[in-house]
Amino acid sequence: MPRTPPILQGGRTRRRSRLRALRRVGWPALALGFSVVIVLFVGVVAGGGLSSRESKAPHRKTGLGASTHSTHSTHSATSTAVATSTTAPAGAVRAVLPDPLKSKAARRWISSRHGEITAAVLDLANHREWVLHPGERAQTASIIKVDILETLLHQTSARGEQLTATEDEEAEDMIEQSDDDDATDLWNEIGGAGGIGSYNADAGLHQTTPNTGGYWGETTTSAVDQIKILQQLLPGSRLLGPHDRAYELGLMHQVDADQRWGVTGGVPHGVSVAVKNGWVPLSSAVDWEINSIGWINGDRHDYLLAVLTKNDPSEGYGIATIERLSADVFAALGRPATRSR
Repeated sequence: MPRTPPILQGGRTRRRSRLRALRRVGWPALALGFSVVIVLFVGVVAGGGLSSRESKAPHRKTGLGASTHSTHSTHSATSTAVATSTTAPAGAVRAVLPDPLKSKAARRWISSRHGEITAAVLDLANHREWVLHPGERAQTASIIKVDILETLLHQTSARGEQLTATEDEEAEDMIEQSDDDDATDLWNEIGGAGGIGSYNADAGLHQTTPNTGGYWGETTTSAVDQIKILQQLLPGSRLLGPHDRAYELGLMHQVDADQRWGVTGGVPHGVSVAVKNGWVPLSSAVDWEINSIGWINGDRHDYLLAVLTKNDPSEGYGIATIERLSADVFAALGRPATRSR
């Protein structure tokens, strides 16, 4: 299959880092500590014990990090609160949370910006999800690289194997540097649209259509489905064991400095952000698709955020849009919640 031109995918062409060996110094100890924490957490939540597949998963590296980083739509700022699968017991006191996508300030600037935007927030602490413009779909560009790696890890674990040295190197560059050539190699490795489509069906995605022509960046998706992809990286995932989750999250914490934007907007230093971004010009240099997904944890915050934009007049405009919304979400979820029965 011929390689897809990078401009159609949304990332970089291959560039091997000569500092890879230096970047890995200290990872084994960090990986062990982080993996132990995850395993203990899973044991507490699940009542003890890992599945046989998880217990056999190879130990891979992980890492922690934090980042900070900062518009006009033809749509009104409609937002829908969606209940998650967790149900409070009868008579229990529930937190009444403000919709972080529907503040007065957010409605005002979203309604005035150019292009389309859709977003989803899942507050993990309170099991609440909000969606902005739920009917919108967008091309993934490079955020699909999270999905590609999840599929690869799931397939490898199901065979009782671990990543080869080549796959590990390609996965690292695909996530940390957003390398397109490596993404194409791994896309082919997992079986292309069929392989990722099977994994997505198992993950409960219903609004994502993989591109069947090899143009993985032209896969269409929704913000809600991107939240589901991120959920597979959390304790309790049915599809990925703790070592695989820690491995992928470690890469997302270590993305190159010039890619720590998007859902990092408005997040203070010291708060952990696992992030993956996508960016690509569509029909012209003044028609951009800019996306960002991630897990934000720390400073009394614990939530997943996915923001997809299209028809942005410039790359910077799309980035600024996502960072503005990210800052609003972080601020909104930091307010004290009222309680009701």
